[in-house]
Amino acid sequence: MKNTGDTLAKFKWNTTNFPPALSITPFHGQIHPGRKVVLEVTFAPVELNNDIRYEKLSCCVEGFSSPPSLTVTGSCIVAPTSKEVVNFVCPVRGSHTQTLQVCNPTHQKCCVTPEIKGEQWSAAPSFILEPLQNKAYEITYKPVTMTAEGTKNQGSVFFSFPDGTAILHSLQGTAEPPKPEDTVVEKLPAKTDHKLLLPVHNWLSRQQRFHVLTEILKPDKPDATVSIKGVNFIEVPALAKINYKLSSFIYREGQYDIKVTFRNMESGEYLFYLVSLEVTSPRVMSTKKLVTTVRQKASTTIEMENPLVAASCLTTECKSHDIIVQPQHIVPGQSKYSLTVEYRPLHVGESTARLTLSNKDLGSFHYDLILRALPPPAGRIVHFSTSLGSSQSQVVKFINHCPVKTEYSCKTDCPDFTVDKSVIASPGLKDGSEISVEVSFEPHRQGDARGQLLLFSEAGGEYVFPLHGTCLPPKPQGPFSIKAGRTISIPFKNTFQEATAFYVQVDKPYFSVREVGTILSKKTQNILISFEAPPRESPELWSGKLIISAQQSEGLSKPYCWTYYLKGVPP
Repeated sequence: MKNTGDTLAKFKWNTTNFPPALSITPFHGQIHPGRKVVLEVTFAPVELNNDIRYEKLSCCVEGFSSPPSLTVTGSCIVAPTSKEVVNFVCPVRGSHTQTLQVCNPTHQKCCVTPEIKGEQWSAAPSFILEPLQNKAYEITYKPVTMTAEGTKNQGSVFFSFPDGTAILHSLQGTAEPPKPEDTVVEKLPAKTDHKLLLPVHNWLSRQQRFHVLTEILKPDKPDATVSIKGVNFIEVPALAKINYKLSSFIYREGQYDIKVTFRNMESGEYLFYLVSLEVTSPRVMSTKKLVTTVRQKASTTIEMENPLVAASCLTTECKSHDIIVQPQHIVPGQSKYSLTVEYRPLHVGESTARLTLSNKDLGSFHYDLILRALPPPAGRIVHFSTSLGSSQSQVVKFINHCPVKTEYSCKTDCPDFTVDKSVIASPGLKDGSEISVEVSFEPHRQGDARGQLLLFSEAGGEYVFPLHGTCLPPKPQGPFSIKAGRTISIPFKNTFQEATAFYVQVDKPYFSVREVGTILSKKTQNILISFEAPPRESPELWSGKLIISAQQSEGLSKPYCWTYYLKGVPP
């Protein structure tokens, strides 16, 4: 439109009289003298019609009494459709992008605004084409619901150009069942409470309530030793995400595959996760501390549960010989069981042990034991009482708890007490075996003697018994009968710890004795005594004494004397 006058002219099209299918740009403005304005008229019919006519479309121009008018004619024809249908396939809530080639048939640059039908498809709202340019246009299929079997989503995209030409592309989409949101791989020890968080997304602009279904895919026939738990329903606000907590407790080692499905029961739409659990050897269930003195028992209790319907037989294993526990235990089905573990150490010290209970259905249960054995109290005091030159024996008894046959070495720390070098002990089974050791007391001086009996075995441990001996003065012995004209011998032992000279004498002349001299320590020598009957004395008077005395030694205030009564007998 051109201004042929000499003054500035303002114009405005009366668009209220324009039909919906017609628009003009610009619809108002001003034109300088001698200048012109290019008006762009857009025709967008919505019904098929070969002859469309719009008359007397008026424009108001400032200063003109007779405004100009416009007549527009056109035709609305069927748009040419591409013979090829563009197919899209993807999992629901996934996406599939295809490329369409769009060509500008005109010799002018244009902005194309595609018209897309079908809520599952989206693309750029417009794009620029240079004259006669061929350009790729991307369109994306992103369904939020699955298509029923045998059906497809239908859609189209329409491209129109300034010369009135257009092209229509038909779109078809198939929304397949969803793929896993994720495949979660976790590694965990058996018999451990394990928590796993699975994000649940709500793709809708309204709240959704999901029913949760947990399926164990592997092993094929799971039993009560596999526990997978979580709430049955979860509500997720619009376009939000909530973590779902999945708890597991698995008794046996192995590979476990699980499918967790979240389904909207109203729409049937769902999402799911695949969970792969690699269950390794179990950790230590608990640690128990046991403290007691050697050869005394301490006990603790272990609680366990059998989730199976049938009873299970558990086998126990512990490498410590100080732990007493039954080799097998029957645990009733679907019940709890208390196992008593006893600790009876044979040696002083601290140690650790591992107790394992195992069953092919329930797997292994590991428990750590921290063990401490305190020194035992001394055994009962063994008392002895005898005279100097004599000896006394006592039997000392002890309980051997070593489970195998063993040999104990025996010794004392005081020379007045003697014992065999060793004693063989039979295996001490449940309550142990009683062993006897004979100890002899042979003092070398008057007064009290104290010592200890020490019994030791690498396997059975150590026993200590206090020894207390009392040495009394030598007691007179006899009478010893001697026939007239005969000789007898009386054994005499040197009980001192060193060689000692002894003197012998008789108190009657019709008894005679040979000199003894020095006797080695702990050696015995026979004293020879003879008797000759006196001619004028009555046989009732044929009696006397043999006195053996030792030289004063070892700081004694007076020598020791031994008295033997003698009696003469007629031939």
